[in-house]
Amino acid sequence: MYIELGDKYVLTADQYQYIVQEKKTVKEGKNAGSEYLSLVGYYPKLSQAISSLINLDVQLSDVQSLHAMEQHINRVALQCEKAFMETAS
Repeated sequence: MYIELGDKYVLTADQYQYIVQEKKTVKEGKNAGSEYLSLVGYYPKLSQAISSLINLDVQLSDVQSLHAMEQHINRVALQCEKAFMETAS
């Protein structure tokens, strides 16, 4: 399983867990400009992986109100839903 969630995160899985990784770009050196995946966490359940992803994204955002936070959470949830739908088809 390899599911891109928006342009920032990737969800993968093995037989034991779900793995959330963040896409990053090498800034210096001979591989400058290339993309790599940085580990966010391992989760035994898919729901935990998605909850963690939403929490992380909200914490890193610049929301200033509960309403803005709700909109941000809905946006991330829709990105996840879209990614799962594209993978299923």
